[in-house]
Amino acid sequence: MIKKKVDHLLNALSVENSTVAGYAGCTPGNLCRLRSGGREYKRGSATVDKFANGICSYCLDSGKMNELCSIIGIEADSTADISEKVKDWLFIDEMPDEDTGSAKQELFSERLSALIRLAKLNNTKIGKILDIDASYISRMRTGDRLPKKSTGIMLRICAVIAEHIKENGDIEELGRLTGINADEHETTEMVYTWLYGREMPAKISAVRAFIDRMGDMSAGGPAGVDISEINDVPERLIYNGDDGFRAAVVRFLKSVIQNRSKEIMLYSDSSMSWMTGDFIKVWASLMTACLKNGTRIKIIHNVERSVNEMTNAIISWMPLYLSGLIEPYYSTSPAGSRYSCTIFIDPENACVHSFGVREGAAETEYFYFTDEERIERGVGDFEALLSKCSPLLEVLPVSDPNENTKVCDIGSVRLYIEENSVTVNKLEEPTAAFRFTYPPMCKAFKSFADAIETGRELL
Repeated sequence: MIKKKVDHLLNALSVENSTVAGYAGCTPGNLCRLRSGGREYKRGSATVDKFANGICSYCLDSGKMNELCSIIGIEADSTADISEKVKDWLFIDEMPDEDTGSAKQELFSERLSALIRLAKLNNTKIGKILDIDASYISRMRTGDRLPKKSTGIMLRICAVIAEHIKENGDIEELGRLTGINADEHETTEMVYTWLYGREMPAKISAVRAFIDRMGDMSAGGPAGVDISEINDVPERLIYNGDDGFRAAVVRFLKSVIQNRSKEIMLYSDSSMSWMTGDFIKVWASLMTACLKNGTRIKIIHNVERSVNEMTNAIISWMPLYLSGLIEPYYSTSPAGSRYSCTIFIDPENACVHSFGVREGAAETEYFYFTDEERIERGVGDFEALLSKCSPLLEVLPVSDPNENTKVCDIGSVRLYIEENSVTVNKLEEPTAAFRFTYPPMCKAFKSFADAIETGRELL
């Protein structure tokens, strides 16, 4: 029974055993035995545990968690441990109804045709734009073909449809057709999500958002609020929880601005729950004011966050990077799973510091120190972290690629792809280039470029 369940799950999610093994941190052979049916497994076996964790990690990273929940019969917004539910499902003595695929193909073809009509396109026009055979589009629209590898050619088709819908001024109509809020989603993402009934793969979506933001980036800083409207906060030794952390940050950055500090150092592997809502604009305004004063900022990013989270963080900082005063790093040492830490330091004036159990983040105490001894200790801690860090990105002027560099153009943005780095160039004014060396980020950009460049190979 477990053999059939594993086969059904992998086929329904369109994922290979080797991919799940990579997410599970084991060899493909370790999981192949589940599919062979050569031995009996118990629910508590290490192999079953690795498979369940691997399939959950894959679904979380590729935007298929809703599909997984549907297959195993639980609510998509369940707070339960999904990997435990996967193991429960594997050992329930009944098989789900086999999906012949005909209903899925019919729904896909109907939705694709509706999107093409809304974009005022036809099979021939799409074929000419993407240099593919119009008959391929026709077979998808009639239900004769359901593409499985959707991150290549279908990403390109979705992008073309989305671009024409935007040009025609029909984004509101797209929202009515798909039932997706146009204010909260990028147009290509709306098209893809509705067409496939699932979110875009997280890494692909993140890279697309980064490239779109890069292309739209102006010389001005991010939208913020008037600093004079940001109220002062009470001066305390201890601030509690997310509200307390926000208050401590406002006090800290206002002090940096007032003192025209030369440098600040920032690190936090705590939850990002404090960076929400209107406070994002407050943060942006205060950080912009620091940079206008010439304050240099060293920040260590937490690599335990997904590529999607890290990319979104970089997007929010992007206009600030153009100042040349921000030095972003990533730590090569993993953060602890039991405790979290925050260190914000102005070496000349103040230090915000916290250390607590991860599960108790809502009650974390943030200490605000101004005495010299505590500040020096904080600087020492930060420098110890920095000694095991590498640069996350460099801001460079746009330049010509090297002879063996792979080049990929996406609108006004050009990618230079090399073995150990990816450089993202903004070709329109104000021009800029961001060079990434962090391996997971490089891999995400390379995967996106491969999807764009080799889409025709997926026909």
